[in-house]
Amino acid sequence: MTRLIDICKAFDGKPVLEHVTLSLAPGVTCLMGVSGRGKTTLLRILTGLETPDSGTVEDRPGRIAVQFQEDRLVESLTVGRNLQLALGRAYDAGKAESCLASLGLPGCLQLTVSTLSGGMKRRVSLARALLYPAPLLVLDEPFQGLDADTRGAAIAAVRRGAEGRAALVVTHEAKDCELLGGRLITL
Repeated sequence: MTRLIDICKAFDGKPVLEHVTLSLAPGVTCLMGVSGRGKTTLLRILTGLETPDSGTVEDRPGRIAVQFQEDRLVESLTVGRNLQLALGRAYDAGKAESCLASLGLPGCLQLTVSTLSGGMKRRVSLARALLYPAPLLVLDEPFQGLDADTRGAAIAAVRRGAEGRAALVVTHEAKDCELLGGRLITL
């Protein structure tokens, strides 16, 4: 179990996180809070991309699957090639196709990312995180920009993808947490 213990972080003297303690066991934990409250900063600390001013992260796994707020896809490459770059030897075209189909994107492995809509890119970046073999799944607003139908498919995919591993999902919608069957933490 990964634990964040008494995490504090300030930027330019302004506290963003104050004494945050959180344990992540298998299953979904949803993190909510108003904009600027430190949700993304907490994710960056959890993943080792940011150092807390004080506090510790215990039992951080060596591999973490992450979906950032930005999709971070290579626009000039195909969807399949983007997944191959991220997944390396773990890439399996059949699993990729199945995951993408579950997100409402069947048959898109050969499409160039630059031709996709914003919602499609969001789902490709979600598929990349869901397919990455890691004991911890960290998703920063994975449903942002999705319509009701694709949001429902994405929520179902995250539920499946979180089975057997810990998942921390940042969302602004309490309904998302309810649909994910997750535990809600508010900053």
